[in-house]
Amino acid sequence: MDWQVFVILQVIFQPSIAVFFTVESEQSVYTSEFGENVVMGCKFHPKPTNLTADLKVTWQWKTSSAAWEVYKMINGVEHSASQEYQGRVKLLTEELKDGWAKLQVSRLRINDSGTYQCLVQTAEGADYKKITLSVIAPYKAVTTCIKKAAGGDELLLTCQSEGYPESPVVWQDGHLQRVKPNTTAETTQDQLVRVTSWIRVNSSDKNNYTCNFTSNGRTAAFHIPDDILDPQAQNDTFLIALCIGLVMVVMIIAVVMYRRRKGFIAQNTRNLQVDRQGKPFTAANCQQMNENEATIIHVNEDLEEENLGVFLKTRYYDISFSREVRHHRGPFSAELSHRLQNNEGQTLKLQALLPEAGETLFLEGPPESGKTAVALILVSSWTEGPTQALTNPLDLSILQLLLYVNCSNVKGDLLQEIGIQLSLPEKTSTQHQLRTMLNRSSEVLLLLDGYREGNQLFDDSLRKFLSERRGCRVLVTACPGHCPVLKDTVGIRKVLTLQSTEDTTVCHQETY
Repeated sequence: MDWQVFVILQVIFQPSIAVFFTVESEQSVYTSEFGENVVMGCKFHPKPTNLTADLKVTWQWKTSSAAWEVYKMINGVEHSASQEYQGRVKLLTEELKDGWAKLQVSRLRINDSGTYQCLVQTAEGADYKKITLSVIAPYKAVTTCIKKAAGGDELLLTCQSEGYPESPVVWQDGHLQRVKPNTTAETTQDQLVRVTSWIRVNSSDKNNYTCNFTSNGRTAAFHIPDDILDPQAQNDTFLIALCIGLVMVVMIIAVVMYRRRKGFIAQNTRNLQVDRQGKPFTAANCQQMNENEATIIHVNEDLEEENLGVFLKTRYYDISFSREVRHHRGPFSAELSHRLQNNEGQTLKLQALLPEAGETLFLEGPPESGKTAVALILVSSWTEGPTQALTNPLDLSILQLLLYVNCSNVKGDLLQEIGIQLSLPEKTSTQHQLRTMLNRSSEVLLLLDGYREGNQLFDDSLRKFLSERRGCRVLVTACPGHCPVLKDTVGIRKVLTLQSTEDTTVCHQETY
């Protein structure tokens, strides 16, 4: 039954009820933009006492000859809407208790424009109101084009934009004189109107022209002859830019390849042994980089050995070693040839400190015998290379990496300490790649300075690593008796000793 007939019958047969129940529109006309949302509302009175039992709300879109149901709710239950509105309409149910039947329509389309009817029925009666919705689309962007007209010396100036409703286009020259254009309009898939307007001007003309979409004042300007581009000049400019771009790409690739192959070590004129103030650093300070003077180098996430080697050498360059090593550069290196011995008491050269591939070598000595100084000489020799290393250098050119770990105060496992002390990226992928590299590479020396058993996490991870590795070289400096379990685990066959100038073998308070 048509709602109008229903309401009329109620007025006839229930006049006392019909008089008191009314529906009023919040406003009679709504205007909103294409693609936006709109909320249309009607107020009903009196409000029902039970919204889930005595209330029916229906919104319809109507023409003079037909009606489409947009939304329906009966006693709190929503019913499916017309396919055109599915997923785009909802009733603001929280407003019902205040007597409002507000409908929200989202993502507005042009064909949503028209007349809507708000119908409300309660136990007190029924009523409706009509509301008009107008959906517009302002002409926001104007596309311009200049091209030579076929077969002549004329230019074709074109403006194009989309909106709704159709907009006239007015052209003017720089003297505000109107120019008659040719204008066409076509409807897009979204029901917008695509308006295209153009004029013809002489290519030798010196003037300014503007096109104005009058529905909302959107304009575009042409400056003749400044806006005219010679096609040949355009091509030349493009080719020049392309050539420059290609040259830059080739240069970047060449630099990247060079750094990957050769590495890049920032030149550093500071004395390797002390800081700029000549202040001594302890071995514990050896693990900290001077942040104010550090050269920033990013390590590739793949942790390729060459890139990591560049990172470590630059880091070691910026580490200031202890005054002890600086003091012993000459005398201490000479003494080593007499104090460094194997387990049979024979003196050895410094080169004996380099373990064979896959070998674990121990360097033991009492306190103050200079084990840490020896370790730092190794770091210096690898960092600077054989041509600039300290007196009596070792030839460590076979090594791609040297990882120095201060074991005097370790807290994590082996890989964690390497990452933290050497400031490597703290990522699982980095640890996995580092573990793989250490396990298989014979061009890596792991230097554990001042090791002493007692940290179970570090001890277990070290023994596990030594039992799994194949190529990595390992040098451990320690006091006698500080690592018996590790020696038994790896089956040590070679132990080097560093004899002290003092007759003591007690090692309880050494600071590495």
